[in-house]
Amino acid sequence: MLDWNKKEKPLLGLLGSGGGLGYVAGRVSGYPADTFWISEAAKGNWGSEYVEDIAGDNEGNIYVISVRYNGGGNGYKSTSVVKHAVDGTVSWQKVHYKTSSPYPMEVKSLIADADGDHIYYSGPSDSGMFVSKANKNDGSVDWRRRLGNVTTSNVNPCMAIGSGGNPIVVARFGDASNAQGYFSLNESDGTTDWKTLIKKTSGNTTASTLMLNPAVDSSGNIHTVVWGDTGHPNYYNAVIKHNSSGVFQSISDYRSSYPNEDMFSDIAVDSSGNKYVAFRFISGSGQQMKLGVMKLNSSDVIQWQRAISGTSPNYMTPNNIVVLPEDAGIILSIEDRQNQGDSADGRVSFVRFDTSGNVVWKRHFGVGDGGSGINLSGSSGGMKLNRNGNIIFNTRFGSGGEVYTVVAQLPADGSLTGDTVIGSRTYNWSANTRFSFSDQSIFSKQGSSIFSSDTNSLGNNSYATNITTVNNVQTFTKGDVD
Repeated sequence: MLDWNKKEKPLLGLLGSGGGLGYVAGRVSGYPADTFWISEAAKGNWGSEYVEDIAGDNEGNIYVISVRYNGGGNGYKSTSVVKHAVDGTVSWQKVHYKTSSPYPMEVKSLIADADGDHIYYSGPSDSGMFVSKANKNDGSVDWRRRLGNVTTSNVNPCMAIGSGGNPIVVARFGDASNAQGYFSLNESDGTTDWKTLIKKTSGNTTASTLMLNPAVDSSGNIHTVVWGDTGHPNYYNAVIKHNSSGVFQSISDYRSSYPNEDMFSDIAVDSSGNKYVAFRFISGSGQQMKLGVMKLNSSDVIQWQRAISGTSPNYMTPNNIVVLPEDAGIILSIEDRQNQGDSADGRVSFVRFDTSGNVVWKRHFGVGDGGSGINLSGSSGGMKLNRNGNIIFNTRFGSGGEVYTVVAQLPADGSLTGDTVIGSRTYNWSANTRFSFSDQSIFSKQGSSIFSSDTNSLGNNSYATNITTVNNVQTFTKGDVD
């Protein structure tokens, strides 16, 4: 079965056009073909709601998490979880909020068992970083754990399902001098199976963590990226490998010729152990912020780099990168802003490459006539693949004082372009013509690393008990894309 949380080659093949460039409706043998849809939800009488992450399972269900303000009427952040069925209809909604101080819970990361019965979500809070295990059937919580101390400095958690079925949590731990901490949690009770750290080899500032998803390959090896400050705004980035038992295997550093605000944002791995890294860079002093994709072989040697060409656009951020089933290519999602602050032209863009780095298609997703008119705000972890290898993603926008959540399932072959009308709004899935990619040499592999592995002595304890779970009250409007 295809487990896109692990980003590995599925055991079942695809029905399709062959040649590694596409497949009809993205159907994996044994699964029904997908329908494609867009679902919109307006905020209710609570504060604004901000989507953060999405995941799917092998039954075709899709799970979405959001930070909800004032979810329990206490004025603080709470956790919203929504389950969509395969056709986009809503199965259940839950919101979790604290009933006594300390209050805020800021959920950030979500994963789902491909064939199991549970989802996991994690985030920082004022009583420490939490991880929750919830039942797929009704959203009820089995357990919650706190990783590290009671502190707000433990942030940016990201997760994957390990080869043994346990959730793996990777985050930046302020109470470990901002090192990148790894925890493999026992799925039955959330206790620690193994843990480790990645930190800088010297200096007071250690590794920052901004990656979106650990990638677990078919052998259970865990691949991550790290972003390290060597004196703002100069950064080193590295690709890290641990085996399935959490034993450190390798680390490789990379740097551009102008390393101001270099950033690796996400990593994916194909069935041969090749790695695909989404990156951001600045093209020189006073120049623009751009992005691209780099392919490494299993020994971390650079195979190719593709980056945005020309003098525009600017202020774009790479988000998720995923490998398609049967290594049919990779898809990169992008928070696509053209100017600082933008002006009603922010979109979510997607680019599909083959594994040689050739662009297969580019698409915009926007709101309004022709895809413009409203700024879409990117959910940094908001794009994954579903059971058939098609795109599932979430985003949000504001209009008329309201905040709207958008969840969509769209074809990975880039088809069905055009407009979809939902209520009074037009959503646009169209060809992207405002940027192009070319072969460039942005990053070079360094001879040694400024990072090293270390012992993780952080705690893992029960999380706050002052939490209430209630039904959500969002209203969803869905439209089919055909």
